Amino acid sequence: MTKKLSWVISSAGILTLGLGAFAPAAFAAGPDAPDLYIGGNISMNRASDLGGKIDSGLASQGIAANSSADKSSTDPSLRLGYKLTPNFAVEASYDHLSSHDVNSNISSPTADTASGHWKADGLGLHAVGIVPIDQNFSVYGRVGVEQFHTKFDLASTAGGSTALSNSGHNTSLVLGAGLSYAINKNVDTVVEYNRFNHVGDADTGRSAVNQFNVGLRYHFM
Repeated sequence: MTKKLSWVISSAGILTLGLGAFAPAAFAAGPDAPDLYIGGNISMNRASDLGGKIDSGLASQGIAANSSADKSSTDPSLRLGYKLTPNFAVEASYDHLSSHDVNSNISSPTADTASGHWKADGLGLHAVGIVPIDQNFSVYGRVGVEQFHTKFDLASTAGGSTALSNSGHNTSLVLGAGLSYAINKNVDTVVEYNRFNHVGDADTGRSAVNQFNVGLRYHFM
């Protein structure tokens, strides 16, 4: 079994146990508390100074480089939650930060030029506080943790010796806020902003990521 598959299975198990602990309360909360809901988002993910963070990671491996990287990507994200009361919910999340292209000019140990990719996938658990504005609109904030599996690969484009394929895991704090609009009793549309305080590790390059989401949620009421 690969390390990534083991990570996915173990992380999914933790999320399932975490949500399962809240499930009885969700179904016992009464008619004022919607039950299980699921949501899907289109996310724009923007990594902060990713090229510089990759250079720091390469330096820790004895490679001096000047790197540039794509600043943003558009990706899917998923949410699964229980709304325990009108003002509180717990959510499990999956966030895919798709491949950011990387180009590096390497000065040592030997001069080279190289290109590659940086990408990450995260599973998280969040507490969500909700403030209804009226019958349709609500604002909400979230705080949680997300475990990321990050991969970074780099290969020479000039026939040199550069050949890296690094991966790592880390846990990131997540803070966010959003606005929801109830289209009907089952369907909400949402707009939200989240910040992951760091994604990646010393081998892959570690960066903060700002995420902007637009999506829909379906309540099983």
